[in-house]
Amino acid sequence: MSISRLEVLNLLKQELAFLERGGYGGTMPWRPVSMFLDSPSCPNRLDGERTVPCPECWLFQFVPERYHTEMEPCHFIALNTQGESVHSMSRQYTPGEVESALKVWLEGEIRHLEALERGSGTDHAN
Repeated sequence: MSISRLEVLNLLKQELAFLERGGYGGTMPWRPVSMFLDSPSCPNRLDGERTVPCPECWLFQFVPERYHTEMEPCHFIALNTQGESVHSMSRQYTPGEVESALKVWLEGEIRHLEALERGSGTDHAN
């Protein structure tokens, strides 16, 4: 999937807005939630059959290649410099801590892409 850097930037901002509005339920969700998969970002969010292949999702470009074949590859996006992901963090941190890491990652990617847009404005995110 090839989309422009500006489109990715806008999608990251939408994901951040969803998170900040409490889209994942905050630290006390009424039901278990799955980062990225329960977001409007996920093309399969309301599709129990998961008919859209993950490689067609805009988030897939952030997934390290070694995790491309995982069932939920977006859960393997490195959210910090230690390489921790939703997958690894959800096993050792609270949902609020994982949300905080996700927020920091989203803000960092947004800043990075905004800087690139100011520099050239025409390249693709990949």
